Amino acid sequence: MQIIIPSDVFPPSGKGGAAWSSHALALALQARGHRIKAVVPDRGGRGISAYDALGVPALRVGYSAPRLPIIQNYFRHEKFWKPLANAIVAATVGQPDVIHAQHVQVAPAAVLAGRRLNVPVVVTVRDHWPWDYFATGLHGDRIPHPVASWASLATDLPARLGPLRGVLALPAIPYMLAHLRRRAAFLAQADAVIACSTYIARRLRGIVPPERIHVLPHMVDHDALAATLATPSHVQVEGPMLLFVGKLEANKGAGLLPAIFRELRGGPLPTYTLLVAGDGGLRGWLAQELGRLGVAVQFLDWAGHDEVLRLMARADLLLFPSSWGEPLSRVLLEATSVGTPILAMPTGGTPDIICDGLNGALAATPQHFAQRLADLLTHPEEARRLGATARDLARQRYAVPLLVPQYEELYAHLHKERP
Repeated sequence: MQIIIPSDVFPPSGKGGAAWSSHALALALQARGHRIKAVVPDRGGRGISAYDALGVPALRVGYSAPRLPIIQNYFRHEKFWKPLANAIVAATVGQPDVIHAQHVQVAPAAVLAGRRLNVPVVVTVRDHWPWDYFATGLHGDRIPHPVASWASLATDLPARLGPLRGVLALPAIPYMLAHLRRRAAFLAQADAVIACSTYIARRLRGIVPPERIHVLPHMVDHDALAATLATPSHVQVEGPMLLFVGKLEANKGAGLLPAIFRELRGGPLPTYTLLVAGDGGLRGWLAQELGRLGVAVQFLDWAGHDEVLRLMARADLLLFPSSWGEPLSRVLLEATSVGTPILAMPTGGTPDIICDGLNGALAATPQHFAQRLADLLTHPEEARRLGATARDLARQRYAVPLLVPQYEELYAHLHKERP
């Protein structure tokens, strides 16, 4: 089959779980003999240029957008959808079999291209973009809320942008709500929508006809993982290592780390080092707050993907206090696959991955999180048991040979049903 994969982000320049999940799918399909072409928006780029995306043939599609809140959104989306659709059409050789869009920016363009080519369109939803303008599902980037409205945006904007800029942005609310309706309308036109977790599937009801929703988790190439882990991490940490991986932003739970360590009590705890692999707006504040608490912490800049995997394999415990409705974290999928013991908050799709006490530990509040952390620090054998079970279950649930045939079956069915 010829499969076009438009994706908002894609390696090697794209960072984060969405980029690597899209890339893993492309590589897996390519290994099965399918012809794959990725199409990737390139902010600040000019024209269309071909490149090799770590083994996947890809096209960069340049566009420009001013760095102004709200206004840049229009340039990234409505103004760009038709040119991006043209690039998707140009990426095809003959008649493609399916277009599989990977995120919010490319989904409407994929639907437009699918109409022109008369081919089925699949869209994967990995966060809250169909119902939340900022895609975090959080009000003020802190408090979960179910859906955007005039009232919620009127208080959300000042909380996110600051009082002055937020008030100045209030006249944009009609555009923001209309933009959300346009996102949802394009999504509803897709021939199939893949939800990465049961949580996302529930949230999509009412936007997408239920018969078009398919739950398929992200996949992990365990053979490639083993090859990566054959080289040890270059980061040296003495003694037990706690690991936090991700953006240092509120929705990823980084802001809860000081509260958790403030609550960390119990008998004598083993000496440990907290290694933070990531960067973001909270870095300076975190360093200050954790320093005041006497936490031995080491910050890394955003580490390369392979290095993060090696750090996970070395870690005694991965801390994942994500406070938003986590769709299905690739950090958790990869951590389970390398056998890292995990302590997480049970938000969003995380319970799809972690069953408390079986292949990880779940704690819903900073106080409970700190209590479980103390227990696992003082009982490392229990942490190792959780990690070993996590690795075994991950190979049964997220392995490429298990999941790729399910994608192929969906593509073939849609292709067959297309008039």
